Amino acid sequence: MENTETAFTFTNNAQHQLIGIIHHPAKIISEAGLIIVVGGPQYRIGAHRQYVHLARHCAEQGIPVMRFDYQGVGDSEGNYPGFEHVAPDIHQAIDEFITRVPEMQSVAIWGLCEGASAILLGGADHKAASHVILANPWVRSESGLAKAYVKHYYFDRLLTPEFWRKIFSGKLNIKAAISGLFSNIKRAFVKKRPENIDNRAFPDRMLSGLQRFQGKILLISSENDLVAREFDDVISTNKEWRQNMKEKRFTRIDITGSDHTFSTEEWRKQVAMCTSDWLISP
Repeated sequence: MENTETAFTFTNNAQHQLIGIIHHPAKIISEAGLIIVVGGPQYRIGAHRQYVHLARHCAEQGIPVMRFDYQGVGDSEGNYPGFEHVAPDIHQAIDEFITRVPEMQSVAIWGLCEGASAILLGGADHKAASHVILANPWVRSESGLAKAYVKHYYFDRLLTPEFWRKIFSGKLNIKAAISGLFSNIKRAFVKKRPENIDNRAFPDRMLSGLQRFQGKILLISSENDLVAREFDDVISTNKEWRQNMKEKRFTRIDITGSDHTFSTEEWRKQVAMCTSDWLISP
Protein backbone atom coordinates (compact mmCIF):
# COMPACT_ATOMS: atom_id res chain seq x y z
CA MET A 1 0.00 0.00 0.00
CA GLU A 2 1.29 3.47 -0.91
CA ASN A 3 0.73 6.91 0.58
CA THR A 4 -2.39 8.57 -0.83
CA GLU A 5 -3.50 12.19 -1.26
CA THR A 6 -7.23 12.89 -1.27
CA ALA A 7 -8.85 16.24 -2.07
CA PHE A 8 -12.34 17.05 -0.80
CA THR A 9 -14.65 19.84 0.34
CA PHE A 10 -16.31 20.38 3.69
CA THR A 11 -18.64 23.02 5.11
CA ASN A 12 -17.77 25.52 7.82
CA ASN A 13 -20.17 27.11 10.31
CA ALA A 14 -20.98 29.90 7.84
CA GLN A 15 -22.01 27.27 5.25
CA HIS A 16 -19.05 28.00 2.97
CA GLN A 17 -17.37 25.18 1.09
CA LEU A 18 -13.73 24.80 2.18
CA ILE A 19 -11.03 22.90 0.34
CA GLY A 20 -9.02 20.20 2.13
CA ILE A 21 -6.40 17.61 1.20
CA ILE A 22 -5.45 14.62 3.36
CA HIS A 23 -2.07 12.93 2.99
CA HIS A 24 -2.67 9.41 4.28
CA PRO A 25 0.44 7.31 4.99
CA ALA A 26 0.61 3.67 3.99
CA LYS A 27 1.14 2.87 7.66
CA ILE A 28 0.28 5.24 10.50
CA ILE A 29 3.02 5.43 13.14
CA SER A 30 2.20 8.66 14.94
CA GLU A 31 -0.61 8.82 17.51
CA ALA A 32 -1.27 12.42 16.48
CA GLY A 33 -2.21 13.58 13.00
CA LEU A 34 -0.91 16.91 11.71
CA ILE A 35 -3.14 19.71 10.44
CA ILE A 36 -1.51 22.68 8.70
CA VAL A 37 -2.90 26.22 9.14
CA VAL A 38 -1.90 28.68 6.40
CA GLY A 39 -0.54 32.12 7.18
CA GLY A 40 -3.17 34.35 5.60
CA PRO A 41 -4.21 34.93 1.96
CA GLN A 42 -1.59 33.93 -0.59
CA TYR A 43 -1.10 32.26 -3.95
CA ARG A 44 -2.44 28.72 -4.09
CA ILE A 45 0.96 27.02 -3.92
CA GLY A 46 1.67 28.70 -0.57
CA ALA A 47 4.99 29.94 0.73
CA HIS A 48 7.45 28.24 -1.65
CA ARG A 49 5.23 25.09 -1.49
CA GLN A 50 6.31 24.79 2.13
CA TYR A 51 3.05 23.14 3.16
CA VAL A 52 3.12 20.58 0.34
CA HIS A 53 6.72 19.58 1.15
CA LEU A 54 5.94 19.39 4.87
CA ALA A 55 2.80 17.31 4.38
CA ARG A 56 4.43 14.80 2.04
CA HIS A 57 7.49 14.41 4.25
CA CYS A 58 5.42 13.78 7.37
CA ALA A 59 3.17 11.31 5.55
CA GLU A 60 6.28 9.38 4.52
CA GLN A 61 7.20 9.18 8.22
CA GLY A 62 3.83 7.65 9.10
CA ILE A 63 2.00 10.83 10.15
CA PRO A 64 -1.42 11.54 8.60
CA VAL A 65 -1.62 15.17 7.46
CA MET A 66 -4.41 17.51 6.44
CA ARG A 67 -3.93 20.77 4.56
CA PHE A 68 -6.88 23.11 4.15
CA ASP A 69 -7.84 26.65 3.19
CA TYR A 70 -10.11 28.53 5.57
CA GLN A 71 -12.78 30.75 4.10
CA GLY A 72 -11.63 33.41 1.69
CA VAL A 73 -8.22 31.76 1.23
CA GLY A 74 -7.08 29.78 -1.81
CA ASP A 75 -10.04 28.10 -3.51
CA SER A 76 -12.32 28.07 -0.46
CA GLU A 77 -15.55 30.08 -0.56
CA GLY A 78 -16.37 33.18 1.50
CA ASN A 79 -14.55 36.31 2.56
CA TYR A 80 -11.34 36.17 4.56
CA PRO A 81 -12.19 37.31 8.12
CA GLY A 82 -8.61 37.94 9.25
CA PHE A 83 -6.34 35.57 11.14
CA GLU A 84 -7.78 36.63 14.49
CA HIS A 85 -11.15 35.14 13.51
CA VAL A 86 -10.35 31.82 11.82
CA ALA A 87 -10.48 29.56 14.91
CA PRO A 88 -13.99 28.24 13.99
CA ASP A 89 -12.68 27.10 10.59
CA ILE A 90 -9.68 25.44 12.25
CA HIS A 91 -12.01 23.56 14.61
CA GLN A 92 -14.26 22.51 11.72
CA ALA A 93 -11.22 21.26 9.81
CA ILE A 94 -10.04 19.26 12.82
CA ASP A 95 -13.49 17.64 13.10
CA GLU A 96 -13.36 16.72 9.40
CA PHE A 97 -9.83 15.35 9.77
CA ILE A 98 -10.84 13.11 12.67
CA THR A 99 -13.90 11.86 10.78
CA ARG A 100 -11.84 10.94 7.73
CA VAL A 101 -8.89 9.44 9.67
CA PRO A 102 -10.49 7.83 12.76
CA GLU A 103 -7.26 5.97 13.62
CA MET A 104 -5.79 9.18 15.04
CA GLN A 105 -5.87 9.67 18.80
CA SER A 106 -5.23 13.42 18.70
CA VAL A 107 -4.20 16.28 16.43
CA ALA A 108 -1.10 18.49 16.18
CA ILE A 109 -1.63 21.96 14.66
CA TRP A 110 1.18 23.54 12.58
CA GLY A 111 1.19 27.21 11.61
CA LEU A 112 3.57 29.74 10.07
CA CYS A 113 3.42 33.47 10.84
CA GLU A 114 -0.27 34.51 11.07
CA GLY A 115 -1.16 30.82 11.03
CA ALA A 116 0.86 30.31 14.22
CA SER A 117 -0.85 33.31 15.80
CA ALA A 118 -4.28 31.98 14.80
CA ILE A 119 -3.47 28.74 16.61
CA LEU A 120 -2.92 30.62 19.88
CA LEU A 121 -5.93 32.87 19.27
CA GLY A 122 -8.38 30.01 19.65
CA GLY A 123 -7.30 27.35 17.16
CA ALA A 124 -5.64 25.23 19.85
CA ASP A 125 -8.76 25.31 22.04
CA HIS A 126 -10.15 22.23 20.24
CA LYS A 127 -10.37 19.28 22.62
CA ALA A 128 -8.49 16.99 20.21
CA ALA A 129 -5.43 19.28 20.01
CA SER A 130 -2.46 17.67 21.79
CA HIS A 131 0.49 19.44 20.11
CA VAL A 132 1.10 22.79 18.43
CA ILE A 133 3.99 23.82 16.19
CA LEU A 134 4.56 27.56 15.93
CA ALA A 135 6.84 28.77 13.12
CA ASN A 136 7.82 32.45 13.40
CA PRO A 137 4.61 33.60 15.14
CA TRP A 138 3.27 37.01 14.13
CA VAL A 139 3.07 39.45 17.05
CA ARG A 140 3.54 42.68 15.13
CA SER A 141 2.41 46.04 16.43
CA GLU A 142 3.69 49.46 15.38
CA SER A 143 5.65 49.74 18.62
CA GLY A 144 6.99 46.19 18.41
CA LEU A 145 8.15 46.62 14.83
CA ALA A 146 9.90 49.88 15.67
CA LYS A 147 11.70 48.30 18.61
CA ALA A 148 12.79 45.38 16.43
CA TYR A 149 14.23 47.75 13.81
CA VAL A 150 16.14 49.72 16.44
CA LYS A 151 17.47 46.62 18.18
CA HIS A 152 18.08 44.18 15.31
CA TYR A 153 18.44 46.31 12.18
CA TYR A 154 20.20 49.58 12.98
CA PHE A 155 22.62 48.09 15.50
CA ASP A 156 23.50 45.17 13.22
CA ARG A 157 24.18 47.55 10.32
CA LEU A 158 26.80 49.38 12.39
CA LEU A 159 28.78 46.14 12.53
CA THR A 160 28.88 45.54 8.77
CA PRO A 161 31.83 46.70 6.58
CA GLU A 162 29.34 47.57 3.82
CA PHE A 163 27.70 50.22 6.03
CA TRP A 164 31.00 51.99 6.71
CA ARG A 165 32.04 51.75 3.05
CA LYS A 166 28.84 53.59 2.09
CA ILE A 167 29.54 56.31 4.66
CA PHE A 168 33.11 56.96 3.51
CA SER A 169 32.16 56.77 -0.15
CA GLY A 170 29.35 59.28 0.31
CA LYS A 171 26.72 56.83 -1.02
CA LEU A 172 24.75 56.75 2.22
CA ASN A 173 22.15 59.45 2.85
CA ILE A 174 23.13 60.06 6.47
CA LYS A 175 20.35 62.59 7.06
CA ALA A 176 17.66 60.13 5.91
CA ALA A 177 19.21 57.28 7.91
CA ILE A 178 19.28 59.32 11.12
CA SER A 179 15.73 60.51 10.50
CA GLY A 180 14.54 56.91 10.09
CA LEU A 181 16.33 55.86 13.26
CA PHE A 182 14.78 58.59 15.40
CA SER A 183 11.36 57.98 13.85
CA ASN A 184 11.50 54.32 14.89
CA ILE A 185 12.77 55.22 18.37
CA LYS A 186 9.79 57.54 18.79
CA ARG A 187 7.30 54.87 17.67
CA ALA A 188 8.98 52.28 19.87
CA PHE A 189 9.03 54.15 23.15
CA VAL A 190 6.45 56.96 23.02
CA LYS A 191 3.18 55.82 24.56
CA LYS A 192 0.24 55.52 22.20
CA ARG A 193 -3.21 56.88 22.67
CA PRO A 194 -6.06 54.59 23.77
CA GLU A 195 -7.35 53.92 20.25
CA ASN A 196 -4.35 51.63 19.66
CA ILE A 197 -4.94 49.49 22.72
CA ASP A 198 -6.08 46.50 20.62
CA ASN A 199 -2.72 46.35 18.87
CA ARG A 200 -0.83 46.55 22.13
CA ALA A 201 -2.91 43.77 23.65
CA PHE A 202 -2.50 41.39 20.70
CA PRO A 203 0.49 39.47 22.18
CA ASP A 204 -1.41 39.27 25.47
CA ARG A 205 -4.34 37.55 23.74
CA MET A 206 -1.90 35.05 22.26
CA LEU A 207 -0.40 34.49 25.70
CA SER A 208 -3.85 33.70 27.08
CA GLY A 209 -4.31 31.06 24.39
CA LEU A 210 -0.89 29.65 25.18
CA GLN A 211 -1.79 29.34 28.86
CA ARG A 212 -5.13 27.65 28.06
CA PHE A 213 -3.40 25.02 25.95
CA GLN A 214 -1.80 22.34 28.09
CA GLY A 215 -0.24 20.12 25.42
CA LYS A 216 3.25 20.06 23.95
CA ILE A 217 4.59 23.04 21.99
CA LEU A 218 7.37 23.30 19.41
CA LEU A 219 8.68 26.72 18.40
CA ILE A 220 10.54 26.87 15.08
CA SER A 221 12.45 30.13 14.65
CA SER A 222 14.30 31.57 11.65
CA GLU A 223 17.68 33.19 12.24
CA ASN A 224 17.35 35.94 9.60
CA ASP A 225 13.76 37.06 10.10
CA LEU A 226 12.49 40.26 11.68
CA VAL A 227 9.15 38.61 12.57
CA ALA A 228 11.01 35.97 14.59
CA ARG A 229 13.05 38.67 16.34
CA GLU A 230 9.87 40.56 17.22
CA PHE A 231 8.55 37.41 18.86
CA ASP A 232 11.81 36.98 20.78
CA ASP A 233 11.51 40.58 21.96
CA VAL A 234 8.00 39.90 23.29
CA ILE A 235 9.34 36.91 25.22
CA SER A 236 12.34 38.80 26.60
CA THR A 237 10.29 41.77 27.81
CA ASN A 238 7.30 39.88 29.25
CA LYS A 239 7.73 37.81 32.41
CA GLU A 240 4.69 35.60 31.76
CA TRP A 241 5.87 34.73 28.26
CA ARG A 242 9.32 33.84 29.62
CA GLN A 243 7.90 31.65 32.38
CA ASN A 244 5.68 29.73 29.98
CA MET A 245 8.48 29.23 27.45
CA LYS A 246 10.66 27.68 30.17
CA GLU A 247 8.17 24.90 30.90
CA LYS A 248 9.18 21.33 30.04
CA ARG A 249 6.40 21.02 27.45
CA PHE A 250 8.23 23.56 25.24
CA THR A 251 10.87 22.75 22.64
CA ARG A 252 12.63 25.37 20.54
CA ILE A 253 14.52 24.78 17.30
CA ASP A 254 16.38 27.56 15.47
CA ILE A 255 16.98 27.13 11.73
CA THR A 256 20.42 28.64 11.07
CA GLY A 257 20.54 31.23 8.30
CA SER A 258 16.90 30.81 7.31
CA ASP A 259 14.46 33.48 6.19
CA HIS A 260 10.83 33.89 7.23
CA THR A 261 9.35 31.22 4.94
CA PHE A 262 12.29 28.76 4.91
CA SER A 263 12.60 29.37 1.19
CA THR A 264 15.47 27.02 0.28
CA GLU A 265 15.29 23.26 -0.13
CA GLU A 266 17.70 22.76 2.78
CA TRP A 267 15.66 24.93 5.15
CA ARG A 268 12.42 23.23 4.10
CA LYS A 269 13.96 19.83 4.81
CA GLN A 270 15.13 20.94 8.26
CA VAL A 271 11.66 22.24 9.15
CA ALA A 272 9.97 19.06 7.92
CA MET A 273 12.43 16.78 9.71
CA CYS A 274 12.30 18.59 13.04
CA THR A 275 8.48 18.57 12.86
CA SER A 276 8.16 14.85 12.16
CA ASP A 277 10.92 13.83 14.59
CA TRP A 278 9.33 15.90 17.37
CA LEU A 279 5.88 14.42 16.77
CA ILE A 280 7.04 10.83 16.63
CA SER A 281 9.48 10.98 19.54
CA PRO A 282 8.05 9.89 22.92
